[in-house]
Amino acid sequence: MTRKIFLGSIIYFLLLMFFAASAETVNAQKKPSDKAKKEAQLGDRFFKQKDYRNAVNKYGAAVTLSPVYAYAHFWKGYSHYYLNEFDEAITDFNLASEQGYKPEKEIYKVRWYLHYEKKNYDAALKDVREALKLEPTNSLLNLGLANILREQGSYAEALEIYKKVVQAEPNNPDVPYFMALAYSKTGDAKAQETAAAEAVQRNSHYIGESFYLLGDALQKNKKYNEAIPAYERALGIKAQSIDVYINLADIYRSQNNNDKAIATAKKALISYPNNGELFANLSWYYSLAERYPEAVTAAQNAIRLLPKQQVDGYRYLCRAYNDSKNHSQAIFACNEALKISPNDGEANFHLGRAYDKTNKPNLAPKFYDKAVVGLVEYTQKNPEVSDGFYLLGSAYFAQNQKDKAIDAFKKSIQLNPNFGRARVNLGYIYFLNKNMTAAREQYDALLKIDKTKAEELKQLIS
Repeated sequence: MTRKIFLGSIIYFLLLMFFAASAETVNAQKKPSDKAKKEAQLGDRFFKQKDYRNAVNKYGAAVTLSPVYAYAHFWKGYSHYYLNEFDEAITDFNLASEQGYKPEKEIYKVRWYLHYEKKNYDAALKDVREALKLEPTNSLLNLGLANILREQGSYAEALEIYKKVVQAEPNNPDVPYFMALAYSKTGDAKAQETAAAEAVQRNSHYIGESFYLLGDALQKNKKYNEAIPAYERALGIKAQSIDVYINLADIYRSQNNNDKAIATAKKALISYPNNGELFANLSWYYSLAERYPEAVTAAQNAIRLLPKQQVDGYRYLCRAYNDSKNHSQAIFACNEALKISPNDGEANFHLGRAYDKTNKPNLAPKFYDKAVVGLVEYTQKNPEVSDGFYLLGSAYFAQNQKDKAIDAFKKSIQLNPNFGRARVNLGYIYFLNKNMTAAREQYDALLKIDKTKAEELKQLIS
């Protein structure tokens, strides 16, 4: 988490306190020289003027003249803090502590955050707990404690503290956001949705992130039409993490709105031009949209950018070559994918299909058998992906297991009612089974969603 507004109240309070108490912070063992005091006074003047660079220089001159000068070290550390020089700030706060700066809790109240920003959560936790021993009801410190615990993975403990902070500060706009973050890690999508919606309603300082967490929760709760505007709002507020684009594109894919899925992935590539996962997904969307040359190009980019995960690129490259009837190239790409992941269900299916199309049907069955095993496993792990069931149905059909193919295609359509390819295949199997009523139902459904696919099915059953 970057430095945010919730610390502003701490800092303002500290500034009022510390200058008022400055006369009592000098180490008792060795008093600073008069020259050092004058340099520190100049540092104070620059600090109050928010000229932190000159403040650092003057406090630095003071500790050069009198190395044992806790007050100057403390304010030098604070000046470094404002200059985002966190390592230097920590060093000076440590020296101030060693030299007896009083009250020491004021060091804890700042240094914990510096450690937090450096992701040194153990040190941050130690400091914030020390501060809370002296101010146990300080809401900002308790909020810091909860954030540290969340970063350390202690989500349940963090959530209990967040709830206490909410009771103390019911109008704090950011606590619901932090709670939504914690709930997203625990898998409690309903609580995540409630907290994220609250953060959005309160106009959290983390508003873009709150819209993302809301969209993520809505997607997990299968409220896809509500998730889309939440993700769009997140993207409209500011550039977001790649997850926003990936999740939004996947919703569009799940609704068979492949053009919007493609547009979302391409938009993401503006911010993440070297992300191989985006290119792999883009190839997938192009294939589903039957834009095969573009699918080939995107898959080739994925292979280039995913040296350790090239199976995704080669799998989609194989699919695109097959769909564009370049079966010899498909065989090469599928074999490359299977070198990396021998049990990949989709790659095995496409390889079997490529052998069928190159008049080598004797080579196909073993790959269809492996495809079924791999795709059953895939659909069990990804039960919401309609394309997985579509491929599984196609693999069952290649094995002449028509009843299992029907079940798989029906599941695919249940997840994605507008999935034209699945309806064509399902209708064709019904035709082969002489169930013309059921075949006609698929044809009528296709007339409403995709007249081209309706004509394709009509030609098959004619």
